[in-house]
Amino acid sequence: MTFTDVVTEICTRVNDPDKDTYGLRAESAFLQAICELAISEETQLEEIQELVQEIEASDNGSSGPVDFVGGEAAQDIPYGTLKVIDVYITPEDLVNTELTLKEVTHDEIKRTKLEPSFLPGGNECFWYRVKNQIRFLLSGEWGSDDAVGFRIQAIVNPESTEWGEDDLTSDRGYSLGFLYRCIDNAVAKIRLEIAGA
Repeated sequence: MTFTDVVTEICTRVNDPDKDTYGLRAESAFLQAICELAISEETQLEEIQELVQEIEASDNGSSGPVDFVGGEAAQDIPYGTLKVIDVYITPEDLVNTELTLKEVTHDEIKRTKLEPSFLPGGNECFWYRVKNQIRFLLSGEWGSDDAVGFRIQAIVNPESTEWGEDDLTSDRGYSLGFLYRCIDNAVAKIRLEIAGA
C-alpha cells in the first residue's frame, strides 16, 4: 500500500473518489493520524519501524561519549521528535560503569533546586527532556565527570516527501493494521469536518 493508495482509500470513503475535493486534506489527515497513533500506548514499536530511531548521544556534535561538566550534560535531539522512548547507556560503556539512569520530569528537576533531598544519589543519573534536548544530572556522590556513552531511542515525524511510490508496509516498515487505523482516524476527521461545514 503506497501513500497514493492510502489517499485514494480515504477519499473513496468520504465520497470523493476523484480526490478533487479532499485529496490534500486526506494527505494531511493521514499524516496527523500517523503522528497521533505513533505515540499512543496501544501502538507497538514493531508497527512503526520507520519512525523509531536510535540517536547516538555525542559531545558537541562529534562522535563519542557525552562529557559531564559539573555533573550535568545535554544532548540535542532532532526537531520533529514526537516522543523519547528511552535513554540508555551504550553496551560498550555499560560494562565499564555502575551508573544507573532514571527518567524524571522537568518539574522534578525544578524541585531538586529547592529541595536537595530530591537530587540523584549514589550512582544515579537523572535524564529528562526539555524541548529539543535530553539533559542529564549526575549524583553529587558519583565523584566523576568522566564521559559516558548514551543512546536515545525516539519516535520521529514521518517524512512523507521521501515515500514516493514505496510500499509503506514492505519498504517502510509500517504494519498494515497500523495503516488502516490511521486511515480510519483520517476518515473520521474529514467526516467530522464535512458534518460541521
